Amino acid sequence: MGVQPPVQHAAKRRPARQKCQTAVYLLVAVSVFLLLGAKAPGPTTPKPVSPLDSRSFQPREKGPVLFRHQPHEAAGITCTACHHNYVRGRNIWREGQPVAACEECHQVQPRPKMLDLKNAFHRQCKGCHLKTRQQGRRAGPIRCEDCHRS
Repeated sequence: MGVQPPVQHAAKRRPARQKCQTAVYLLVAVSVFLLLGAKAPGPTTPKPVSPLDSRSFQPREKGPVLFRHQPHEAAGITCTACHHNYVRGRNIWREGQPVAACEECHQVQPRPKMLDLKNAFHRQCKGCHLKTRQQGRRAGPIRCEDCHRS
């Protein structure tokens, strides 16, 4: 008769099995976390009123603009209509992600292929209001004094 391998008792095999199960559970937990959209820390809920202002505008010609999120949300305007982070011509910013200050990309002085800060603000806000009015719908202000208040 040949030599038989020693019989391992279940108690000796359990630690290896537990390690394997722990690794599988950890892998599943990390996968679920990533699939549910782990987000970078930062603001994810908009303030009711956000000042659209920049220290870059000095001396200031007009008062800052106070942007109210609620009327825009009530009108069905999505967050991505205003907030953006373009990569290769596509907006990759998604609702709930931190919002960068406009002047992180748009600066007071124009740069190639990038709107300056003032025109970025005006094109975004006033441009949308004008387009909405042209469609025969009620829209926000388009006159300077209706937005810029001291």
